[in-house]
Amino acid sequence: MANIKMNFSNDNPPINSQRFWIKTLIMTISIFITCQLFSLAIIENIGYALLAAIIISLLNAFLKPILVLLSLPLIVSTLGLFNLVINALIVYITSLILGAGFVVEKFFDAVVFSILITFFSFIIDILIKLHQAKKQFENTFKNQGENRIDYEEKVGFTDYEDVTEEDKEDKEDE
Repeated sequence: MANIKMNFSNDNPPINSQRFWIKTLIMTISIFITCQLFSLAIIENIGYALLAAIIISLLNAFLKPILVLLSLPLIVSTLGLFNLVINALIVYITSLILGAGFVVEKFFDAVVFSILITFFSFIIDILIKLHQAKKQFENTFKNQGENRIDYEEKVGFTDYEDVTEEDKEDKEDE
């Protein structure tokens, strides 16, 4: 019998994975940037941004799938826009948990805040993936160059040497 895996969210890696903690750090930066650029939320310092990111990540891992399942008819009827309300609810709950360290006063501010941290997280994640792809691309060509040198040393000649029959006859005549 085939295993059926249902994932109602976009990308929620397991908590014990490295990807979860990388996403949490990216969200920390996004929360801090959003709080500095916009007056939607007040954050006391980067430590509270990290705590907020951890709490949001944990709520996304445990509470969001339940909320999505319960509100599936609303999500379908609004063509997915109700996910904004779920994300705002998670941000608002985080604000209530952290108290004075992270404050979001209005629910509409939480909606806009969740959109902005999603946007900034997306941009930062793309920049990281582009950097990793660039490093992988450079390593690929570096390794190909090293393999080429090893091959030339083993074989004893390069593919640009002229080893035609005429050259062999000329060398024998001398």
